[in-house]
Amino acid sequence: MAEPSIHVARLQAAVSAVERMMEDYARARSRPGGHHPPGTARGVDLGPSIDGSALDALAGWYALTPFELAVIALAAGFEISPDMASLCALAQGDPTANTPTTLLALAVFADLDGASQAVFAPSAPLRFWHLITVETTRPGSRLQFRFGVPDAVLSFLVGQPVIDDALADIIRPLEAVPQLPSDETLAGHVARTARLSGADAALHLATEPSRRALGVAAGAAKLLGFLPFHLPLVRLTIDAERDGVFRLWQRDRLALGGALVVSFEEPPGEFQLNAISRLLAEGRGPLFLVGAAGQSIAERAPGAVIRMSLPRTDPGEVAEHLAARLGQETTPELRDIAARFRLPLPTLESCATVARAKTGEAGPSVPSETLLAEMLPLLRDQVREAMGGLADRVPVRMTLDDLVVPQSARAVLDQIIARQRNRGRVMDEWGFARAGGGARGMSVLFAGPSGTGKTLAAEALAHALSLDLFRVDLSRIVDKYIGETEKRLAALFDAADATDAILLFDEADVLFGRRTEVRDSHDHYANLEVGYLLQRIESFRGIAILTTNLANAIDDAFARRFAFSLHFEFPSLDERSRIWRGAFPAEAPATSLDWDRLARLTLTGGQIRVVSINAAMLAADEERAISMGHIARALESEYAKQRRRIPPAELADWPA
Repeated sequence: MAEPSIHVARLQAAVSAVERMMEDYARARSRPGGHHPPGTARGVDLGPSIDGSALDALAGWYALTPFELAVIALAAGFEISPDMASLCALAQGDPTANTPTTLLALAVFADLDGASQAVFAPSAPLRFWHLITVETTRPGSRLQFRFGVPDAVLSFLVGQPVIDDALADIIRPLEAVPQLPSDETLAGHVARTARLSGADAALHLATEPSRRALGVAAGAAKLLGFLPFHLPLVRLTIDAERDGVFRLWQRDRLALGGALVVSFEEPPGEFQLNAISRLLAEGRGPLFLVGAAGQSIAERAPGAVIRMSLPRTDPGEVAEHLAARLGQETTPELRDIAARFRLPLPTLESCATVARAKTGEAGPSVPSETLLAEMLPLLRDQVREAMGGLADRVPVRMTLDDLVVPQSARAVLDQIIARQRNRGRVMDEWGFARAGGGARGMSVLFAGPSGTGKTLAAEALAHALSLDLFRVDLSRIVDKYIGETEKRLAALFDAADATDAILLFDEADVLFGRRTEVRDSHDHYANLEVGYLLQRIESFRGIAILTTNLANAIDDAFARRFAFSLHFEFPSLDERSRIWRGAFPAEAPATSLDWDRLARLTLTGGQIRVVSINAAMLAADEERAISMGHIARALESEYAKQRRRIPPAELADWPA
């Protein structure tokens, strides 16, 4: 925009010309007869145009006639000229009538081209584009209005454009910028596409409106020579739309040189689709849409909407960015962190900054492993916070060496670990993803009676892979209201997608049991929820473990989608002996425990652990070492909990 002095000089020249017309008109009225002789204003113009001035820009944008330009100059002059109020009163012959009115303008500027009452109609440019404000001076009058100039228009005319107050809470400047070199390249591609598509191009970045996506849209707008502004669609209300917010934006967009970026978190509803359609129909200049919506926008749009995707950020590029922030070389370990934690870049940067500060040292002398050790818990905290209310983190204590399962089960667990560790290499470097290698994520079914080690096996996998383990509380997910379960599943997987976590759906047959025949709308939506879950599990980059006590309860179509299925049997005699020995830590005082006798008890691993802890509590209360007698008392409690009696044979000749 030109220097403010140019705009002020042009406006002052126009206001001075209007003041001369007002003086001429007042003198003419004071003559005998009070008539306004023809030609009073005919030889007066609003001063010479100045290339690039705001007033002349308005005239060009809206094809304003000299009369309409004089009306704007009169309204603006009332705000900036100390003489305009008295001139209005003098011209109207009434000391109290000291504001601009439509009748006054029609009288004073009668000889200017375009002079007509129709200029003040709601559909004419002055009111349609909110270049003036009007208010009635006489109830019921359709001819006489007071008029003024909106603050935003006056600011533009003096070379200091601002966005209208009515827009300030809805549309705001977009400060986001491309975060990585690849994002800058992508912004350039979007800008070139917009340029080739024409001045009023509409581009849709079909992705969640993350800071990265908004930065790409903002970068494209700047490359096209526009200032980016942001409208989160959720801020738009029916009242705001009814009050002409879009016309205000189109007016201020020209003054500010702005381009609008519209974002939406969820697919737009009917009202929002109509609003986008209006923006596309009435808008000038490029419009950027950012949101994961289907084809509904393109179907409703009056013109073409170019749909573009936002590729995933390359972990290697993120690792290089973090290495620069940490003052370190890019190491394989840092690349692994960048691949595992798919958090927003500002979050990764913040964690890197905090880790750098925690080391208490400056310069490149800080060992890389020290910095990464500080970063890991910070990154995990970010993921855990995002999972809050949807799943609970399970402390990982069990290792594969501690886990007592048959060798066949251990072989399956080893395959799960190998698949997770080598996923990137096999799918990307070896080309299996391009060859239709299936989903990147992994779903696993653990089936078997309660207490046979399903949850412990999930812990052991998490330990071996250095992943967080989250137990999904199905009572928080399943909802009686139609559609709510799907929304909560979406929120769960969206949060979990930030890292390669393990999601443990304990007793999953509650949600994922056999689909029923569709008898009513609830059955229909229940089946949709199962289908949605299948889709999200297949795209989930971590591991989804579903446990069930009844393998037959899992729907066949669902079961076929598991990468691995592992059945946990009741532990054998040898396995029970190993579980008993592992149940008592080396630090625990124990005396004369008969492992062979204990192994003959028909207990699951889970029951054995409960009995061992309860026996230890009894011994501690008596300040004695753990004995077979303490175990016998703990056994009675465990059997009573299950509402059954201990078989006499199991306690015959039981040591004290």
